[in-house]
Amino acid sequence: MTRVRSLHPMRWIPPFMVGIAAAAAAEIAATLLLYSGPALMRSLTVILTVEAGAFGLGLWERPGERRDIVASLRRRWLLCMVTFLGATLFSASWSLFQDVGSSGLSQGFGLALLGAFPLYACGNVLGAMSTAAATEPTGYRSNVGAPASMGAALGFVATGVSLPQVLTPASLLLVCLVILSAGGLVYGSVLDARLRIYVRGRRPSPLGDVRVEDRHLPMKDQGARFLFEGRCLRRWMALDSGVATPWDVAVFEALFTEDQGRPRILMVGGGASSLPKIAVHAHPRVVVDVVERSSAVVELANEYLSTSPGIDAGGRISLTLGNPEDLVAAGQEAYDLVLVDSAALCPVGGVSSMTRFGLSTLARAVKPRGILALGPLAPDFEAVPTPTGWRAGTFRRELPAALQGLGDRRAGGAWPEEAVVLATPSPGEEPIPAPIGFSREDEPDPVKPEVAGAFTSFG
Repeated sequence: MTRVRSLHPMRWIPPFMVGIAAAAAAEIAATLLLYSGPALMRSLTVILTVEAGAFGLGLWERPGERRDIVASLRRRWLLCMVTFLGATLFSASWSLFQDVGSSGLSQGFGLALLGAFPLYACGNVLGAMSTAAATEPTGYRSNVGAPASMGAALGFVATGVSLPQVLTPASLLLVCLVILSAGGLVYGSVLDARLRIYVRGRRPSPLGDVRVEDRHLPMKDQGARFLFEGRCLRRWMALDSGVATPWDVAVFEALFTEDQGRPRILMVGGGASSLPKIAVHAHPRVVVDVVERSSAVVELANEYLSTSPGIDAGGRISLTLGNPEDLVAAGQEAYDLVLVDSAALCPVGGVSSMTRFGLSTLARAVKPRGILALGPLAPDFEAVPTPTGWRAGTFRRELPAALQGLGDRRAGGAWPEEAVVLATPSPGEEPIPAPIGFSREDEPDPVKPEVAGAFTSFG
């Protein structure tokens, strides 16, 4: 089954700590202002109105969905710590100098520095945290309001118990500053576990926008480039070294060497594949025919995945746009290798959307000793149709670590492993060569067809 990257286990701690600090600042400000002597701020209503209004204004100014939400969060957290530092210094001066707080003007400053600014900053941070939680690229949401409310409750209790016993309220605000600092460190690790997505290019398409995304996970320092058609992943390319060969290239390298004559390859849905480029460089006489539905996929793949051969292939690469079934049926050639990219079938319903006519057409396009390859398939893929009487094998591999944590298939990412099915009409007994980097799955027992769930036959 597809593994799902879970949310960070400490994601609730930062809003909880912000709630503690906000409640402590509100209670300290109210206590100092209510019992500071006769002046303007003896009204509890005025104090609570200003504090609640400042907190609400901070929440109101939460940022919308944006590319630099992480940088925005860091700036807001720093602002919050600065306001608490200002509150600490003002509270200390209040305790040291008796003239501070004795006039209406100084109490106005006290209400602003002790209550309004810290609560505004806390609301600003919590608003940005809720935006970050709501726009989590993996699609999983974390709760911000509940931990913040529980933290506020604890902050009120702790402040009420500690305030009569401390030498100066500034010491409690200093504790709040330490709590915010610790919360910032924890939230830094939460943000490092957040998937970063940067859209590099986009083209309109009838089946959903075609787009290229760079995904990066700072916690693991890993990244990959993804090409999507709508919600379907068409192709990926890791942005660091040590990456496995694409599945279709692995099949090609296992089957063909330079001393073979003039192999012909048909790629169904290969508009985003790098195989044509690699094949014409690796084999001096190979001919590759590509059929693809979407011109947008071809354009973005050439631009961002470097699928263009970059040399004059001498007519050995052909690309035809249109319905793959109709294009294959119209062709008269027979091929040594027919590759069917299941990712190209995803926007139109997947492998199950292939008609019997289309499957028969593909089978007729394979030479008597040729190979029909279908991939990449999910680890738990359903039955794959193969022609009656053909030999078939399933091969699997784990995907590279660079893709782990970059979003599972449901959230627009890759599987932890993938499978490829190879079939041939050749009656020979020699095993079908395994693609480079893939391991052969145990073949099903022919006496027990109920366990042969990987294949179904058609005539």
